Amino acid sequence: MWAKILLTVLALLMIACAIRFDPSRSRSLLGSGQHDGARLRLLTWNIGYAALEDDSRAHTKDLRAVADTILSKDPDAVALQELTGPDQLKVLLGFLHNRYQGAIAPTGSADRVTAVLVKARGARFDNFAADQKYAVAATFRLRPELPQIVFVSAHADAFKAERRRVFTGDVVDWARNRPNDSAVFVAGDFNFELNAKDESHLYTDNVKNDSEAYSYVLKYFRDLGREAGYTAVDDRRIDYVFGPPETVALRRAEVLRDAAVGKMDHWPVLIEVAL
Repeated sequence: MWAKILLTVLALLMIACAIRFDPSRSRSLLGSGQHDGARLRLLTWNIGYAALEDDSRAHTKDLRAVADTILSKDPDAVALQELTGPDQLKVLLGFLHNRYQGAIAPTGSADRVTAVLVKARGARFDNFAADQKYAVAATFRLRPELPQIVFVSAHADAFKAERRRVFTGDVVDWARNRPNDSAVFVAGDFNFELNAKDESHLYTDNVKNDSEAYSYVLKYFRDLGREAGYTAVDDRRIDYVFGPPETVALRRAEVLRDAAVGKMDHWPVLIEVAL
């Protein structure tokens, strides 16, 4: 009888200890204590049309829908590709109710441009040459005590893999040479063809060139959207957000496949990290 009572008491003590010192609860609390600081939300989107259209650049009539998506997802910064020029950026900022400020890259040898939008006030914008094209970057802070963010919007050549490799190298070299205390992110449409089955140009070395370009990016940056899936028609993943390999924690990576309007052939990629 006493033995049964003693065993019952010991069992109750063990259950109480298990509840008090639940190892999974401890791990959860420890994990939640890491990167509990500011969250940074980034979005990249090629808002142009399929190449078969008469004008495959962004269409002004679609900009209100683009603004609606941006406002609903509330990113801190946005990288856009294939705008026609400054007039479209002005229209888009108006649809965003001036909650964002933005800048646009020079056209260079192309007939379309990239743009970058930032919600934080006081951002600095820079253009830089990459191969025969230009990219545009924003530098800003979420809060004064946090590291500065550098966010690049880029668009590599859609048809020539050797041009993509040179362009990507120039963008990466510019980005990795930012001040050491900066958190640097590179986003945009890189048009990489990394699998032979996806290659759209026969009898070329596209896969080799694109693999080398992609590998060079990964030498310095992390592919934050790797698990989010395809970003464009024909099940292609050609839109990327690259970020610091170690100093941020990935919280969300999503392709917004219900956001495209008109004859757009890309979907926006939304990334959220903890700084």
